Amino acid sequence: MEEEVLKILKEIFVKPSEKAFELSSKYRVLPYMAERYVRMLGEEEAVELLKSFEKPVKPVIRVNTLLVDPDTLKSSLEAKGFRLERISWFENAFKIQEAPEQPSPGATIEYLKGYYYLHRDSSSLLPVLLLTHEYKGDVLDACAAPGGKTTFLAERVHGKGFVYANDLVLRRLRSLIGHITRMRVENVVVSWSDARKISKVFNRKFERILLDAPCSGEGRISVDPGRRFRTSIYELALMVKREIELLDSLINLLDDDGIIAYSTCSIAPEENEYVVSKILGKRSDVEVAPPPVKLFNYSSWIKKYGDLLFHEELEKCVRLWPHVHGTFGFTTCLLRKTRR
Repeated sequence: MEEEVLKILKEIFVKPSEKAFELSSKYRVLPYMAERYVRMLGEEEAVELLKSFEKPVKPVIRVNTLLVDPDTLKSSLEAKGFRLERISWFENAFKIQEAPEQPSPGATIEYLKGYYYLHRDSSSLLPVLLLTHEYKGDVLDACAAPGGKTTFLAERVHGKGFVYANDLVLRRLRSLIGHITRMRVENVVVSWSDARKISKVFNRKFERILLDAPCSGEGRISVDPGRRFRTSIYELALMVKREIELLDSLINLLDDDGIIAYSTCSIAPEENEYVVSKILGKRSDVEVAPPPVKLFNYSSWIKKYGDLLFHEELEKCVRLWPHVHGTFGFTTCLLRKTRR
């Protein structure tokens, strides 16, 4: 294991420049992160990104349309003092522009009745919308807690499919089950397992799998400033190793022509381009699938980072930047299992 991690570390490490150390000190991020941003975006845009980490991101209400009409819920909450703005690319979600002191968004009667899920921002809606576009069958949510994507998936395939929601961390499973119960979604099966070994739990294949991979969370710095310093480059290499293992093992559970959505709340190419490129280089039975619908102007994944050249198909994958899209940093890549 240690040899594998050191090999990854050697491949992903890029020596920070003097400029990176300067930006690191000024904007309070680790030097390797500052170096990455400059290499990906150029110095001027890297500064825009770093400044965006200081800006709050508006939380989002996703309406549970199994229980309530979006406009009815909007009127009810606005009567309590909320000011809501509909998401332009998804009509059943609203950005909270203003909220009253009481009740908080997570303490309204409507929330307790399961009429909506409270997302930290809109980016997490994207992989579910892409994965379930014109699809109504079963879905495996491999790393499901705390439940935002699981309950959304359950709503999307309601009446036609089940969501098999799995997580490894027991305390997070409690949160998952709590949200499933609160939102009264009945087409969810919950399991407690390491997703790398989940084939021992489910003796079947899936047409759709969501892997919202445990990651550095670097795209969420605006709401969790500790992530500026939390992940050393060695710890990042450990995460990358796990992400490769997760994605590789879950592809084995895909039906032919099935699709897995690989998502992270990280803008790091090490956790995205590098991971998927390793899978494409290792396997001959998988290809990148373009997003089935263009909800808004996404950014593409990059072709090169340091000495690493990534697979050209990765241009089809989606990245959201905080300074461009006004969301968390977030990525999604759709991979299709091909017939051998």
